[in-house]
Amino acid sequence: MLKRILIIGDSGRGKSTFAKKVSDKTGLPLYSTDDFYWKTKFTEQNDKPQSIADIAKIYAQDSWIVEGGTRHLIKEGIERADRIYSLRFNYMIPQYYFLITRFLGRKHERLVDIWALLVHVTKVRYKKGYRGHLPTQLEMIAPHANKVIHLYSVKEIKKELQNF
Repeated sequence: MLKRILIIGDSGRGKSTFAKKVSDKTGLPLYSTDDFYWKTKFTEQNDKPQSIADIAKIYAQDSWIVEGGTRHLIKEGIERADRIYSLRFNYMIPQYYFLITRFLGRKHERLVDIWALLVHVTKVRYKKGYRGHLPTQLEMIAPHANKVIHLYSVKEIKKELQNF
């Protein structure tokens, strides 16, 4: 049985939903990189070295599920995970749809916030003058291909959930 699972992907790919369902089925404790990245959710960032030190305590445990996409917070998880799920849809439209739908369901977000997120995910996807010097998640996990499963659609995610 898998004891250390890392679930990565861009915003709006279904990482949190998938991770919650895997946690419910396996009983493994679930953590989000967002909880380490943000001091105040979506408004004030934590100190980067402190957030890395805090999540390292989780990665040192025998069992966990960590979901997220923040490079500096998934780096150690990539090394320690038994399995890495990479949620990668082929098209941007479903990602925009999920992000906008999520935005409409949240009371604390502003229109400027969703616009900034849509711009951010587009730039990350196409590496257009935005963090282009940093390795992508796919580049980070490439040396660990033997423990990576790529899921490209909601249908594939649902099928994978049946394996737990």
